[in-house]
Amino acid sequence: MALEKIDGVQIAASDLEPFITAIFSAAGTDRASAAAVATAVVDASSRAFDTHGVRLVPFYMRGLAGGRINRTPQLTIERKAAAVAHVDADDGLGHLASYRAIDEGCAIAAETGVAVVTVGRSSHHGATGCYTRLAATRGFAAIGMTHADSMVIPHGGTSAFFGTNPLSFALPAPGEDPLLLDMATSAVPFNRVELRRATGTPLPETVAVDREGDFTINPHHAVAVAPVGGAVFGYKGSGLAAMIDLLCSAFTGMGHGHTLASFGGPDFSQPIRIGHFFIIMAPAVFQALSLFDARIASFLADIRAQPAKTGMQVHAPGDIEKAEAKRRAIEGLPVDLVTWAALQEFATRYKIKTPAVIG
Repeated sequence: MALEKIDGVQIAASDLEPFITAIFSAAGTDRASAAAVATAVVDASSRAFDTHGVRLVPFYMRGLAGGRINRTPQLTIERKAAAVAHVDADDGLGHLASYRAIDEGCAIAAETGVAVVTVGRSSHHGATGCYTRLAATRGFAAIGMTHADSMVIPHGGTSAFFGTNPLSFALPAPGEDPLLLDMATSAVPFNRVELRRATGTPLPETVAVDREGDFTINPHHAVAVAPVGGAVFGYKGSGLAAMIDLLCSAFTGMGHGHTLASFGGPDFSQPIRIGHFFIIMAPAVFQALSLFDARIASFLADIRAQPAKTGMQVHAPGDIEKAEAKRRAIEGLPVDLVTWAALQEFATRYKIKTPAVIG
């Protein structure tokens, strides 16, 4: 992954999580929803997924204030078949619904070996890897995906059609944090464009387009991003985005991305109602756990030992994030100045003490 340079403050994760929980609670969100969103955004920022971390707090608060997000959802879970369940998020925060989906999926997979759990009538749930990784910490393998509103051009197109439609895989790894892949099917997530706006840094070439459909490196001119594969091989990202969109819409009863209202407003009064799709697997059903763990350990050792170009290193998926997580556990989580100002404003509004800045 490409780490962003963030000009801001450093805050300990142990201070940020209760602070963010308090903000959402003060805004009228029920305790379970407030705790879920705080856990997810701090988890994402802890592992360097800054685009989907703490910087999203103001975005979620706008949804609550406008009425788009239900502050006190009554989630329901329906067992559709022996290994299939559906979570109705009741227009609440997608984080709570997704954590519940993982809980249900792990319970089912423990019985049947494999579980599929869909989520409908949900909202943005942050980094999909938060949920697959949780399943992996419990000993399960997991695949997760979600769709979103139009912000990615189809290959050869000039205007947005797909969401960034992220895809995540997680596997338990013996003796270390789970093996984790969490990626958008776009060249970059649109949240990275917004982060670059906040940090005042240009975009890489051929990852975003302006209103005329031309590639731009100016984050303030960007209105959509390109699919994985870029200008030449973007059919790969378009194909992945299409399949994820259909799994998250056709299997949940939600509309596909192009039919959804914009996540970014200006209307924050109507629910967007997106879907999420999770597959949970119990490794012991497929292989003896000792053999499974040995295969994972052998793979990790092998890939990490591969020859690398000068000044570089071959990593397994998630290695960079694991290293960054260790560093941030000591130095604190970076919060860009725009987000920090918004958090301070919430603290003043709700009379909540702001966490201490490290350093």
